[in-house]
Amino acid sequence: MIDLNNHFASSLDKKHDISIIGDGSSSGGVYGKVKVVGDSSFNDNLICDQFKCTGTSVIYGSLESTDIKITGTLTLKEQAAAGDEDQENNFSSNLYAKAEHMKVVGELHVSGDCQVENMKLNGRFTIAGMLSAESMTLKIMGQSEVKEMGGSIISVKSSRGKLLEGLFTGNKSVLKANLIEGDEIELENTEAEVVRGDKIKIGPGCRIGTVEYRSSLQIHPQSEVLVQSNRSLD
Repeated sequence: MIDLNNHFASSLDKKHDISIIGDGSSSGGVYGKVKVVGDSSFNDNLICDQFKCTGTSVIYGSLESTDIKITGTLTLKEQAAAGDEDQENNFSSNLYAKAEHMKVVGELHVSGDCQVENMKLNGRFTIAGMLSAESMTLKIMGQSEVKEMGGSIISVKSSRGKLLEGLFTGNKSVLKANLIEGDEIELENTEAEVVRGDKIKIGPGCRIGTVEYRSSLQIHPQSEVLVQSNRSLD
């Protein structure tokens, strides 16, 4: 069921709100508030002031919103052409998610880039391109993967909450990345080729190829770092 509020608003500049309750689909477009309770799909790029989903949402395009809140699963991907279903997750597309604030309890999957000012996640995620945020706090439960991560403050830890245990039973909580770059970085259960930053703390369960740091570096005895490089000496 789809409800468009204020459909007959006299102002052409007024953005309508949209609610999807149960199972529903919509074309993309520009809206005020978008609320999903249940399962939804959007068949084009979506721009809104607020996007809130309790359930599952699939967007065949990009998502831009000031505030994104997900309790469940949000997936952004290209509309697969006939015969391309098996290839759609093997490459990074031009689509993206962009927000000032993003909070996810559950899963986030983006077959492009994700750009956020402040990001909090408790669950798992896959981002085919780059995840960038001024501040990100990621509590991982299950396998997660991103090509590159960049930000000012980056925290990656294993989720110790019980809320999502039933969803990810049997999956090792680990984040895999090619590159992680930031000012202050704290990592747990992370596998990365390169970690680069000012103040870096490598917690337990990490396997890092190269760490490049400037001010400080701490490495937990249960983690492995193959190469350490103090860039302040350059």
